[in-house]
Amino acid sequence: MEPKLAKLAQQLNLRNAPDCRLSPVILMSDDKRLPDPHQALTKLPKGSTLVFRHYDAPDRAQQALILRKICRRLGHRFFVAADILLAVRLQADGLHMPGYIQKTPDALLNTAKKHGLMVSAAIHEMPQLRHLLAFGRNIDAAIISPLFATQSHPGASCLGYAKFERMAHLATCHGIGVYAMGGVDISKGHMLGKLPICGIAGIGFAT
Repeated sequence: MEPKLAKLAQQLNLRNAPDCRLSPVILMSDDKRLPDPHQALTKLPKGSTLVFRHYDAPDRAQQALILRKICRRLGHRFFVAADILLAVRLQADGLHMPGYIQKTPDALLNTAKKHGLMVSAAIHEMPQLRHLLAFGRNIDAAIISPLFATQSHPGASCLGYAKFERMAHLATCHGIGVYAMGGVDISKGHMLGKLPICGIAGIGFAT
C-alpha cells in the first residue's frame, strides 16, 4: 500500500472515527482480484481490517481460519462477510453485511452483538442507507461505494463526491463510522481529506 495513502487513512481515522476499534484501512478479499490476500496484509498499517468474502470457495471455512490467524499475528482485525455462524465459530472481530442480507438484519445483528462482534455494512445507495439507519445502534461501520469510477468496473456509474458526502454525513450523524471505497487513491487525497470518513476500503490499493 502506498505510504502516503496509508498516512492519510490514519489521519482521517484519528479525526473522524467514532469508535477506537474502527481501522483506518479495510481490505476486501476477492475471489478473482485478490484470491490470496496474505502478501497484501503484510503491507497494510498495523490495525487494519480484512473483510473475508470469498463467498464461493469450497474450502471457505478453512481459508477463513488461516487468514484469521495471519491477521492476529500481524495485528489486524478480521471480519467474515455474510456468515454469522462462521464469524462466531472463528471468534472473528466482526461481521460484514453485503447488500443481499440487509433486508431483515435483526437476527444477524442481535447474534453479532451477543457475541461481541462489530458490524460493517456495504452501502451503495441512499435508500439502502436509510433502511439500515433504523438499526444504526447495532451497526459500527458503513462502507459506501463506489465513490469514484473504478478500473474494475469501467463505465459503471459512481456516486460522485456530492452524493457520497450527503450519505456520509447522514451516517455519521447516527454514530456510524464511514469508509470510502471505489477509485480511492492518493491523487484524490485533497478530496478525501474533506469528507467525514474514518478510513478507506477497497482492493486496488493493495494489489
